[in-house]
Amino acid sequence: MTMENRCISRKDILSSTLFHIQIKQCQYIDNFPEAVTTIINNAVGKKKLKQYSEIKNKLYRIKTSFFTINKGKIRKKDFFEGLYERIENRIR
Repeated sequence: MTMENRCISRKDILSSTLFHIQIKQCQYIDNFPEAVTTIINNAVGKKKLKQYSEIKNKLYRIKTSFFTINKGKIRKKDFFEGLYERIENRIR
């Protein structure tokens, strides 16, 4: 599958992830944005994104200090669901 056939590029996914982190006023010190981008990028097909329920466990298993650093600011569930919705809206 070429990038032209995809509904969103890896760069767009990374950009959305970084923007979502910024909007939530969160901090990170590891490769969290890139890890999230890889999982979501792998879930993008030609015309749509896999269902959130299909990628949720992979997102939750990312090894990161992100949620420890931002404890009390954001929960995994809220962060990932919000990001998924943001990316899904960009695809439409």
